[in-house]
Amino acid sequence: MDLSINYPYGIPFFTDKNFISVNFINNEDCILSLYFVKDKKIQSLAGIILKHEKKKYHFPENSICAIITDKNPKIVQCYIKLQDGWTYTYP
Repeated sequence: MDLSINYPYGIPFFTDKNFISVNFINNEDCILSLYFVKDKKIQSLAGIILKHEKKKYHFPENSICAIITDKNPKIVQCYIKLQDGWTYTYP
């Protein structure tokens, strides 16, 4: 098991789901919060990326995430349909 790979909160690595591998890079001086999106509504917290941090994640296939910063917690910065093997860099 690769300890550098993170899984979204509430989804254990041993679950019987197909996962995709994605990377997030936070080049900003703020904390990024990743939230699951379902039916165009923000759902549960999926993960947190600290300032100037890079994280590898395994997300369930067909996941859609919203990114919200700690500087503007009431504004969604963007919505992302996650794609296998992609690296998402903010900003």
